Amino acid sequence: MKDNNGIYTERLKQARKEKNISFRKMAKLLGYNSPSSYMYIERGEVQPTIKTMNKISSILGHPVDYFFKLNVKRP
Repeated sequence: MKDNNGIYTERLKQARKEKNISFRKMAKLLGYNSPSSYMYIERGEVQPTIKTMNKISSILGHPVDYFFKLNVKRP
């Protein structure tokens, strides 16, 4: 499965479309002023914060690791 910048972009796109959520609505749900703010995440051009990853996962109804490859470094 291809990922861009640790983001499974096709999964994000598919889940958003299955919920009939537009870029504009998704951006609004995340508290962004512009739809392009979310669009860049979905394209894998921007790595979201953990907080945003959690919000996206909650909105789309899947666990965080379904959409995002998390590389946790332990001390």
